[in-house]
Amino acid sequence: MPLPFVHLWHADLAAEHPAWGPAETTLSEAERDRQARFRTAALQQTYGRAHGFLRAVLGPYAGQRPADLTLAAPVLRGKPALPAPAAVQFNLSYRAGRALLAVSNEWAVGADVETLHPMTDALALVQELFSGPEQAALRATAPGAPWEALFYTIWTRKEAYAKALGMGLSLPFADFSVLGPGADGAPWLAAPAGAQLLGFAAGPGHLGALAVLGAPAGVVPRHFYFPDDSLYYCKSIFY
Repeated sequence: MPLPFVHLWHADLAAEHPAWGPAETTLSEAERDRQARFRTAALQQTYGRAHGFLRAVLGPYAGQRPADLTLAAPVLRGKPALPAPAAVQFNLSYRAGRALLAVSNEWAVGADVETLHPMTDALALVQELFSGPEQAALRATAPGAPWEALFYTIWTRKEAYAKALGMGLSLPFADFSVLGPGADGAPWLAAPAGAQLLGFAAGPGHLGALAVLGAPAGVVPRHFYFPDDSLYYCKSIFY
């Protein structure tokens, strides 16, 4: 029986690579139809590469060709899944230029990646979706880069946690906090009960976060990079 694992796959959607062409050919008819509905070629490319990446990575876990994968429609509060008896859970997040895919054979996982740039509606998001301690920490932070760094640290962790639960933005975001008070009163990164949260740089100009639910303390994800690690992964025992 394989040991429990959490794998985190990274993809640079903006980098030109021969792997993108074959990956996009594996999209289902429904995915191709959705891709065609995006208004610009750039958005179509981002969607096609992100979902081709998803299929290319999940195929070996499921023991199927990427094009043969059936990705079940969301049935648990909006979270996509492989149909039973698939042995892994997964979660995909992507933005223009970057994608993350979390995979585990034991625990529910959630991933979020965000492009680091000033947001015109950031204050509105903070007031509506951030908890009291999170809002207080931001009020005490210098404007500019320090404020934006803390904002994105909080936001990616909250998103990853909500996605691990399968709830997305339907979760009452203001009702939980990813910050807690330190011994000196300064905020420190925390996680809701039963969750582990990890933040990290996800390539130039991007910040990522991973949430794992129900795992013992100290679970460390193993990072892979598509497509360079794909051949190694497929030829290995994986765990």
